[in-house]
Amino acid sequence: MTDRDTASFRMTRNEARVVIAALSDEEMTASGDRGMRIQNVQDHLAAEFDFDEHRGVEKGEMAAGDDTGWLDNDAIFGGNDPDDTERVELSRAEATAVTDALAAFELDEGHENAGTAENVRERIEDAFEGR
Repeated sequence: MTDRDTASFRMTRNEARVVIAALSDEEMTASGDRGMRIQNVQDHLAAEFDFDEHRGVEKGEMAAGDDTGWLDNDAIFGGNDPDDTERVELSRAEATAVTDALAAFELDEGHENAGTAENVRERIEDAFEGR
């Protein structure tokens, strides 16, 4: 197994936020290559989904741009719909760091997103199954 062994899978914006939160928890105790790998995955996801730290200063609107009175997801989320989906590619080593972090995240019953973490972890594991 090498770090170049990769797999890709779909991930929503909301799932990416959960993964970044799980990785942040894991990053506190990680060191060396693992710590760097965790930081790289966080940066990759933040850039892929255009999270605030990778976006320029932009002012949001409080209502829809038209006067119809109806708000759609673009008006509410400003193009940052939590259900927006991207294809994410991870190396096996990155995937291992992510699945370990998600497994630990799931064990903390205080996290309301434990189910999301489990779902993403299983999809990542399935993407690498048979490789």
